[in-house]
This record gives sequence, structure tokens and C-alpha cells, in this order.
Amino acid sequence: MCKIGIYLVCNYPDKDSFIENVKMCERYGIDFLEIGLPFSDPVADGAIIEKASNEALKRYSANDFFESIKKSREIFDGRLYIMTYANLVFGCGIETFAQRYRFIDGVIIADVPFVESERFKAVFDKFDTGFVYFTTPESSFETLKKIKQKTNDFIYFVSIRGTTGGEFGLDEDSIERLKFLKGARHGVVVGFGIKTKEHIKKACSYADGVVIGSRAVEMAQKGQFEKFLISIKQ
Repeated sequence: MCKIGIYLVCNYPDKDSFIENVKMCERYGIDFLEIGLPFSDPVADGAIIEKASNEALKRYSANDFFESIKKSREIFDGRLYIMTYANLVFGCGIETFAQRYRFIDGVIIADVPFVESERFKAVFDKFDTGFVYFTTPESSFETLKKIKQKTNDFIYFVSIRGTTGGEFGLDEDSIERLKFLKGARHGVVVGFGIKTKEHIKKACSYADGVVIGSRAVEMAQKGQFEKFLISIKQ
């Protein structure tokens, strides 16, 4: 069974709408949520998510984001992840951050490569919080093998060369690596560029799940989030 994850920018387009969208994800049976903690320099994200993050930062404080993610945990029964960047975790202190968010299921730190990951993963392990490794079409098979052995949560496969919101596609390098990762203990999930039901079907030919980011954020901004969820779940 292919799992569907949705990425939402915390408190975007506003706090009430964000909470309502989390409720919709629960109602429509979304398997997992990835909540982006707004950051001023989201290098992995394209224009849609970058704009949403900047707008959320203008209106809300770090404590507002914390309270909304805590509320999301009360609403959403599936697995709940935070997507963030290393500077935010360092700024808080890795252990303090992990302890503060110990109620989440896992953390995704977009700018931490595998070789730098242990200092983060070791701390989150203490709080039984999953650590999601990133892989790409350029990842070496030696690295993929190590990740497959060390993973304690799903493995995130970045399907395109570039930032979020680009055009989805799986080239030969990607398919080869997804076949290698298939069978990992907690599965492999494809992200970046996925927008439609057809994209989901193609990605799930090789992976255990998908995560949809930019399109979900765009539809949330337009007030068409429920219509979007229906379009991918039908």
C-alpha cells in the first residue's frame, strides 16, 4: 500500500486555516503529515514554500509555531513530522529542541547530509524520535547501503535535481536507487515535484509512499485544500 503524506507550512496561510487543514488531513485519511517550521532561508524549498514561510514568519513567533504543532498532534492520529533546517535546531540547542518536540514522531532536517547526521540522530534517538535521511539521484550506493542499515524511520528520496515544486520525473538514476532502497525497514518515500494522482501512481510503482508539498501549500493559500485532497484520494 502506498502511503500519502502532506506537507503544510505551519500557520500558513493563517493559524486557523492551518489547523482546519490538519483536521481535513485526518478526515480524508492522509497517512502522515510533514509540518514545515518556517525558516528565513529555506534552501531546499522553491518559490511557493519560501513565500509561505516568509509570510508566516512575519505574523507568528516561534512559540506560536510550537503551540500549533502541539495542537496538530492532538488532532492528527497518523505519524507527524517536523521539517526544518539545521540552524533552527542549533539555535535552540539540539537536545533542547528534541526535548521540546518529543511529542512528534520524527524530524526531517533538510540541509543535513548523511555525513553530518549522526550528531542530530544520536540526540533524537534519546527521545524516541525518528530521524529521516535524505537521498537523491546522486547518492552513492555505498551511502544508500549505510542509510538502509541505520534508518529508524522512512527514507526520503528527493526525486528531482533542484528545489521543491519543480517538475516531477523519475530518471534511470532515480529508479535504480529506489529499487535498491525498496525493502528498507520503514520504507522509502518520494518527494519534490509530486502534484497529481498520476504522479502518485508513478512514484508508488517504485516507492512505499509519497509526500506532496508545494501543490498542497499552493492549494491551502487559494482556499482549495479540501478540493485538492479529494482530487488525490478519489
